[in-house]
Amino acid sequence: MDPAYRNKKIVDLTDKELRTLDFLGQNVAPGVRAIVEKVRADPVNLGTVTCFMVDCLNRRYSAQAPPQDAVGSPTSPTEVDNLYSQLSNDSDALTVVAPALISKFEMKYWYHGISGNPLELMWRSDLEVNPFPIPVLGARFFKIPKKTAHGVFNTPLNAVWGSVAPQILASMKAHGLTYSALKTVRFSTVEDGKEETFGPVVVWIAVRPNTTNAEAVRDAMPDILQILADFQITDVVVEWYKGSVERLVGPPLMSVEDNTSPSSSSITPSTLAQASPSSGSPTMRRAPSPTATPSDGILALTNKHVASVDTTTHYELAGELADLGLKLGRKNSTALGHKQIASDAKNKDNATLQTLFAEVQAQWQDTNGRRFGDVDWVPEISVRVDDRHYTRDIATFTVDGAKLENFECNIVDLGNQYGAGELEDLFWPIAAVREGRIIPADLQPPIHRALPRRLINNPDTEDKNGKPLYIVAKYGNTTKLTLGRYSGMEAYTCTDLGLESRDMVVYNHSKKSGNFSDRGDSGSLIFTGSGDGLAILHSGMPRGMNHVTYGTPLWWVMKQILGKYPSAEFYGITYIFD
Repeated sequence: MDPAYRNKKIVDLTDKELRTLDFLGQNVAPGVRAIVEKVRADPVNLGTVTCFMVDCLNRRYSAQAPPQDAVGSPTSPTEVDNLYSQLSNDSDALTVVAPALISKFEMKYWYHGISGNPLELMWRSDLEVNPFPIPVLGARFFKIPKKTAHGVFNTPLNAVWGSVAPQILASMKAHGLTYSALKTVRFSTVEDGKEETFGPVVVWIAVRPNTTNAEAVRDAMPDILQILADFQITDVVVEWYKGSVERLVGPPLMSVEDNTSPSSSSITPSTLAQASPSSGSPTMRRAPSPTATPSDGILALTNKHVASVDTTTHYELAGELADLGLKLGRKNSTALGHKQIASDAKNKDNATLQTLFAEVQAQWQDTNGRRFGDVDWVPEISVRVDDRHYTRDIATFTVDGAKLENFECNIVDLGNQYGAGELEDLFWPIAAVREGRIIPADLQPPIHRALPRRLINNPDTEDKNGKPLYIVAKYGNTTKLTLGRYSGMEAYTCTDLGLESRDMVVYNHSKKSGNFSDRGDSGSLIFTGSGDGLAILHSGMPRGMNHVTYGTPLWWVMKQILGKYPSAEFYGITYIFD
C-alpha cells in the first residue's frame, strides 16, 4: 500500500482510490469489500477507520491460500478444464495470430505443472526446433505435458555464471528491458504415457509486467545468445515470462507511531509483538564482550520487513533508550503552554485511542500471549552491504526467557504432515544416498551448520536419474512444512523499487506438493534434511500462487549478525565464511 494513504480515512476516498488500493473491485476478498461498504454507509460511527486498518484485513485474506478444490481457485479442476475447453475449441488459440508470436495455448500451458497457477510464456529461443504439442481443434482427450523445475549443477554454465549474468543484465538494459529476475533452471517433462525427460539448461528471465512485449524480448535474444557463445555456452535455451519480485510478508505488525500521536506510548519499535518470528530461523545468545561469560539473553532472527513496515530506516533499541534519556533530562519550560493544547486535543485523542483499541481487539488480541520479545536491531533493507550484493533483510529481537524456558538448541519442528520415513524418501530419493541419513522420529531435527558456499554449489545427493540435487524444506507461518528444489545458481533479482541483488533460489518440489512458499512465510529458515541451513526466506514471485522463492544465504546472514554482536553464539550451529 502507498504509505501516503496509511492514515487516510476510508470515508474520504473516492471509488477510484479504493479500487487502486484493492479495497473495492471484482477481485477483492468479500470480507474486505463488506467492511469498506459498511464504513462508507455509516460515516458517523465508523468514519475513523483508516486505510492501514483495512490493509491489515486485506493482507490477512491474501495470505490465506485457497483450498485446492475451491470454486475459483487457480488449481480447481473445473477451472482448468474450462480453460482447456475454451482454448482447444478456439482455432485462433491453437495457432499464431498476429501480433502474437506464439499461440495462446502454448502461452498458457508451456509451464503447466510448476505451480498451482503457472505463469505465461512470452518467448523462447528454441521455438522453431522444439515445437509444443497442440491438440487438434475440438479434441476432448489430450494430456497436457507437465513440467517440474530442477536445479542446475556441474555444467559449464555454473563455472562462468558470475561473469555471464552481469553481461546479460547489461544487454537487457541496453535494449530498454526492465528485468525482475535472471536465473537458471532445468525442466523435466512428463507426457501422457511416457517416461520423464529432461530438457536443456534454461536461462530463465522474468521482465516486469506491463513494461514490454514478446517482440522486444525476441529482438534482445541474439545479443544474449552471443554473450553465452563467447563463453562457449551453446547448449542452453533462453526463456522469457512476466513477473515481479515481492516480499512474502503476511498481515503487518502495527506501525510505529510518531511521538505526536496519542498512541505513541503504546506502539513503539521496542514493544512490537512478533506473531511467530523465528519460523525455524536461528536463535543465538550474545555475550557482552569476547572475554565475558555468555549472558542468558537470547536473540531470535526474522526479516526487517516482518518487524517494520518502513524498510528504509535503521532502528536500535539502545539508540531509542538513549534518546529517551535525553528527553527525560531536559527542562520542560513550555509545559504550561502545552497543557492548554493538550486539553483542547483531548476529545480528538480519545476518539483516536478508541479506534486503536477497536483495532487491537479485532486484529491483535491473542489469548496465548502474543508478545514474544522486544526488537533489538533492525537495520534498513540493503543490497549494497558488500560486493556480493546479497539482500540484507534481517531483524533481531530479545526473546522473553519465560517463553523459551527449556530452550537448548536450534531445531525445526516438522509438524505432522509427513512421517519420518516419508521425509527421508523425499529428501534422499535414492536408497544408496539415503543410507545412514535419518529424520528423527520426533520430527524435530537440529540445525547443525550454515551450509558453506562451496557445498551449496556442490551437492552430495542425487536424484533417480543420477543428477545432483538439493531437496530443501522450510516451515512457515502460512504454508507450514513444504519441500522444494534448490536451483544450483544464484538469481539476479530486481524489485519494482529498483533494488538489484543476488539471492538463493528454490523451486517448488512438484505440482502435487504445492507451492514452496506464500505471503506470510518470510523469515523462515530454508534447510536440508541433514540439518544444514541454506537461506533465510524473504521473497517470491506470487502470481496467484508462487512458483519460485528467494532467500539470503544463511552463512552470510550469520556474518552480518556477528558484525553487530561479535560474541554471539548460535547454539551449536557451525559456520565457515568462504
